[in-house]
Amino acid sequence: MTGFTTAEDLADHGYRYVKAGAGEIARIVTLETSGSTGKRKRLYFTEGDLRRTADFFRDGMGDICSPGDRVAILLGSAAPGGLGRLLEEGLRELGARPSLLCLPTDYGETAEALRALRPDCLVGLPVQLRKLALLTPELRPKSVLLSGDYVSEAGRKTVERLWRTKVFSHYGLTESGLGFAVQCPLLLGQHIRADELLVEIVDPDTGEALPEGQWGEIVFTTLRREAMPLERYRTGDVSRLLPGTCPCGRPGPRLDRILGRVSELRKPVSVYALDELLLGLDTVLDYEARTEGGTLTVTVEGAPGDALPLLEKAFPETTVRVEAGKIPPSAKKRTVRCE
Repeated sequence: MTGFTTAEDLADHGYRYVKAGAGEIARIVTLETSGSTGKRKRLYFTEGDLRRTADFFRDGMGDICSPGDRVAILLGSAAPGGLGRLLEEGLRELGARPSLLCLPTDYGETAEALRALRPDCLVGLPVQLRKLALLTPELRPKSVLLSGDYVSEAGRKTVERLWRTKVFSHYGLTESGLGFAVQCPLLLGQHIRADELLVEIVDPDTGEALPEGQWGEIVFTTLRREAMPLERYRTGDVSRLLPGTCPCGRPGPRLDRILGRVSELRKPVSVYALDELLLGLDTVLDYEARTEGGTLTVTVEGAPGDALPLLEKAFPETTVRVEAGKIPPSAKKRTVRCE
């Protein structure tokens, strides 16, 4: 017994964690696991679970936008109870004016839609909003919330510089009820949804609990989940708990920035290292990377020649190939593919 719950547990025996009756289930989300079994995990939610997530979004967005603001949501899903709909619901209760554009499928069309809407605030995936900032530098929203994937410092600074805006981040998982922690107004850590989640940081190898201030794997226990309560669920993501009370005055625990997934960080070349190198270049709109043997191949949308010297300098023991290509929008977690 490890004392933990894992993604594999949910894929293998997910039904054992469901505590609500069939008539109480309002939404079921099916996700791929990162394991080798190919099994999928299913997450269950009651109306109460979804309602509290919308409340968390309403309260968290209160530090990012104001009543009357136009907010463009570039996240899925638009289905009832989906991420986009819950965020839209919370924003309406805040008094904002949300527009659910969902995930971009064509950057040109999305850019035109944003020019027409002139939003005061945008919410979306980090790499996608960075690309839209490069395509529409004139947009200048008052605030931006990056969510749904790793937030690189290089990408965040690019969005901040091009749009001359304040950039916040949100960390969440479907397993946590979508909402988990949102950055405070002073940008000094991410305030945890403490009424719903008990958070620990553990050594990813030993499972030993770590004190505040030490980096390790995020583990959480749900406190009020009705449909599918989880105890000591291992997220696979790395961060740390910040000590002391936040200078913004809000009580409760805070997460530092998310460093990424344990499995990705252990690769010789991680997507996070590549992000910090490449997403600071305005001539790189987006990229994908894969490794095979000792060769790193990076497909760059933009100017491949600008990326090559940075990569060769950063990874001198690796053979680097850079090629030009177009990168389609995707909602999948970004990674360096190993072939």
